[in-house]
Amino acid sequence: MLLALSSFGQIRDGGIDPKNLGKGIWIYSMKDATNKLGGHIAAVTNINSLMAFYKSTCLRYCIIKSASGDKLFGDCTTGGQLTSNLVKTAHTNGILVFGYNRSTGSNIVGEVAMADYVFNQGADGFVFDAEAEWETGVNQPWITNGPAQAWQLCATVRSNWPNKFLAHAPFPIIYLHSTFPYKEFGFWCDAVMPQIYHFSSSGLKNSPSAAINWSDVNWATWQNSLYSLAQTNIGGVTVNWTNAIKPITPLQDVYGEVVSGGIICESAAGVVYSDVDVEEFTDYAAADPHAQTAGGYRGINYWRADTIGTNQWANITSGGSGNYSNVVNNLVLDDARASYVGAWNAVKVFGATTTSPTFYGAFGPNGTDTNSFGTNYCFKPQGTGAAYAQFTPTILIPGNYALYQWHVFLTNASSATPFMIGTPVGTNTVFVNQQTNSGDWSFIGTFNFSAGTNNFVRVLDNFPDAGNLAIVDGLKLVYAAADIILDNTNPAVSYSGSWATGTSAADEFNSDYRFANSSATVTATTTFRPNFPNAGLYDIFVWHSIGSNRATNASWQISGFGFVTNVLVNQQINGGLWLQIASARPFSAGTNGFAQISNQASNGVVIADAVRFSFAGPLSPVVMKSIASQVDGRVNLTVSSTPGYGVYLERTTNLISWQSLTNLLNTNGTVNFTDSSATNQSSGFYRAHQ
Repeated sequence: MLLALSSFGQIRDGGIDPKNLGKGIWIYSMKDATNKLGGHIAAVTNINSLMAFYKSTCLRYCIIKSASGDKLFGDCTTGGQLTSNLVKTAHTNGILVFGYNRSTGSNIVGEVAMADYVFNQGADGFVFDAEAEWETGVNQPWITNGPAQAWQLCATVRSNWPNKFLAHAPFPIIYLHSTFPYKEFGFWCDAVMPQIYHFSSSGLKNSPSAAINWSDVNWATWQNSLYSLAQTNIGGVTVNWTNAIKPITPLQDVYGEVVSGGIICESAAGVVYSDVDVEEFTDYAAADPHAQTAGGYRGINYWRADTIGTNQWANITSGGSGNYSNVVNNLVLDDARASYVGAWNAVKVFGATTTSPTFYGAFGPNGTDTNSFGTNYCFKPQGTGAAYAQFTPTILIPGNYALYQWHVFLTNASSATPFMIGTPVGTNTVFVNQQTNSGDWSFIGTFNFSAGTNNFVRVLDNFPDAGNLAIVDGLKLVYAAADIILDNTNPAVSYSGSWATGTSAADEFNSDYRFANSSATVTATTTFRPNFPNAGLYDIFVWHSIGSNRATNASWQISGFGFVTNVLVNQQINGGLWLQIASARPFSAGTNGFAQISNQASNGVVIADAVRFSFAGPLSPVVMKSIASQVDGRVNLTVSSTPGYGVYLERTTNLISWQSLTNLLNTNGTVNFTDSSATNQSSGFYRAHQ
């Protein structure tokens, strides 16, 4: 529902919210990225399949190298690799495109032209990859006045493109790079993407949590320093330097195994990082209690696309960032989010000054407990069970959640630490072996949690092995009812007409698939009919193997609660991955909905392999009950909706680009919210949905 009132701040073209970017990926070389993503993902062989793969892994944007200084970057081909066709293909697949320039500052006019080129190709944003070249020193003789040169570059690009998204990607440890013009880049950009590389210093001990924390310390100190700076005027612009404080979107390096022949243009990674590193980085960025952006970090991205290993891609897919109504985020809680009863011992594992990281731990910097989740953990000797640490997550979407815990390595950790899981219908206790799988998420079980704060997870001290310790470190809840996958062999899949079984394709889902000759009329169908546990909105994805003899217009029909949708799919492309063919379609609980493919096509054979139904949100008739403007310009909203689910409120001025205001749990059927940011703003529109 839409109601007029209010505008908002720096939401850029395309609805890009710098505070809520979600997950993104950097592309250095398109030729290497489209070469099976460096040899790691067989289905990716061109731009279209690359963008379709990105969509299937829940990425929202890609950042593509477009220039080096004042020259277009053409990969190992001539001309620029970021083109209007690439942008159109990405948009068709629901992926935003940002171009980036490895900025040097040696030719400001030329670099402005590079940004103009990127936006003239239709890109959604531009990133200044500005690093050592911008620091004052003998190796950069062209930097004669770095702040003035950065101001000229960024101010000109902003003047040329006033409504486009701009970001800069500098070093994260500000006080080791004191001559870099952080203020000037920050003032004109909408977001900052610090390159938080956890192998960049031996003092970090390769810990993603430590790397993020060291960056936090630097940005906190730098942001606080801006408040003491006097207002000034530069070229007619009134400058308050606190306006250089922008949302932070952490960037991580991700390097996997090297595949022979996978990198054909640029250099391959010289190291291989642990698969769990990218998972820890994503999860701790979401849970970080020291995040230096109000509301926490709601964006993250990864360097670089063609060097990411297969297991690392799986971890990127499973991790979450950003706040979106069609995504049930993982709930990640550091031990600082727990409440404690009894005498628990707190251990600080990591600390930092602006210039130096330090590990402490219970056993010093060379101890075993340097692989904690975050910067600290707690432990307790054996007791009676009266002492416990309790996590109380806030559940917006009720349902089944897979529960995981993280613990550091201690030689005397308990082999049977009790975890009590409490819900409104009762409790379950699971004994967790904390002597194994340290420094990673360990699965506890799947439990049904109700909406709200009536659920808890307690770590108790009444473990059986006296002399050992119970550990409290990290907790993660992953919504488990999100996906329903039906392979062609599943009993919920039925067939009519003549279908044969195939096994020769290299990119089928699991071990086989079905195929039928195309026909001018429907003579054969395959129906995928899931048993939906809950009514809701679902995204629909299909999987097929590709081949030159495949149909170019295979016919899918999707039927659900009050709708029927027909979709044609070209099965000669986008094979070997989950291809989204419908978004947020309503289905009732049970088996009344289905996705059906027929053999009606103009050519080739039709492939029936697998379908995935991914939960996108609850099914509800959300109603905006009232809206009222106060004398000071604030706006009061009242929304009614289904109790027990989250409600999302958004705002726009143009009915195209929407800003997320908040998400609230509706406990009793009515939600009230006051939009304080609407003060003294011009007219606009609101909408609410679950």
